[in-house]
Order: sequence, then C-alpha cells, then structure tokens
Amino acid sequence: ASMVMRAAAFSRVCRRAFPAITNHPHSMLACSSGPSSDRLFSSHDNGEQLFSSSTMVNEEEEASHRKYYAISGTGQRSTVKMETNTGHNLQTDVPKKMGGGDSAPQPVEHLLAALLGCTQATAIYVGRTMNPRLIIDKIDFDVEAYRDERGALEIPIIDKLPTIPARLQCVSGTVRVHFKQKGVQVSEEQLRILGEQTEARCPIANMMHASGCVMDIQWVNG
Repeated sequence: ASMVMRAAAFSRVCRRAFPAITNHPHSMLACSSGPSSDRLFSSHDNGEQLFSSSTMVNEEEEASHRKYYAISGTGQRSTVKMETNTGHNLQTDVPKKMGGGDSAPQPVEHLLAALLGCTQATAIYVGRTMNPRLIIDKIDFDVEAYRDERGALEIPIIDKLPTIPARLQCVSGTVRVHFKQKGVQVSEEQLRILGEQTEARCPIANMMHASGCVMDIQWVNG
C-alpha cells in the first residue's frame, strides 16, 4: 500500500512540475488526465481545497499497474558506467571526434538498441495474442536515425533554450518478421496489425512518437 501511495504522490508532483509533458495525450504521466484529474481538488464551502477521493482512488488503481525501472551510474569524463536494479551493467561513451574515448556505444545508439529490444519483446506478445496467432521465429532489424546537431550544440548558452529540438527527428528502416508457421500465409492485413499494435504498445516507440520523432518503419514478411 505504501508503494501505491508513493506512486500516486509522484504522479501528482510530476503533473504539477511538468504540465506541458504530463498533459500530452501520449504521456505516460497523463494517463490520469481527463475528467478525473479535472476534479483533483474539490472546493468546499469553507474555501479549503481537498484532494478528490475519487481521484485518489483512480491514482491508486493506476499506480498498482505501474512497472518500475531503476538505474544508477557514475560518469567520468565522457564515459558513464551504469548498473540496473536487475543486475545488468551498461556503459556509454562518445566518439573521439566529440571529445570522447569511443570505448562504448553512444547514448543515442543505446536508445535505438532499446527500440529494437522493446519491439522484439512486444511483437512476440502481440503476435501470440492475435487471432489467429502469429508465432514469430525471429526478427531482422535494419534501422537508422538522425537528429539536428544544432539542437545540442547551439551557442551561445544563455537563458534562452535552443530553437531546434535536440531529439531524434526521424527513425526509419525495416523490420523483417520470420514466422514459425510453415506453409501458413500471413496476410498483409495481419502484418499491418502486428506492426501497428507493436509500435503502439512498445514503451520506447510510444515515447519516440510522443516526442515528435517521425517513425518510418516498414514491416515486411521474412
């Protein structure tokens, strides 16, 4: 119960601190927005503002379905070494031309790797729960992305933020799906549903969509 209450409180803090993000229709922090959050406070005759009990119940219900992630790390020069709460180690670096040591993948390469891994896991789930079921043998990924470097490097650095977003602007490529069912023809419609549902349910793809990044991924039958 204490975890649920802490999660609900965290959600309220985030909505107050980052209204532009949490009010975004695709924001994970916006999932309590709408009619219930409009009643976040109930005005009583005595002028006091109290949390709506119905909103608290909704937030507790939402919090009970959350999956949490945690990671700790230490950065030295251009390298960061990290450990997840599940016991796995990660490391990032940047190329030598950017002042780094090129000892590990760049952070954005980790982001793309996360997209591929998330897509793989989500597609397997989506496929096996479709009707009829699509049992995936393997998926071949060929993906590239670009961003406008001015978003990160624009100078002078003053109180005005860069006019160009630093995020990825486009991710494109091919997802080639190989199915286990021998002799079973997977239709274009089934493949479309698989790709569409996977991109909607994959947390990484969903976050990229919400940022404004163009996702131009073609799903093809292997």
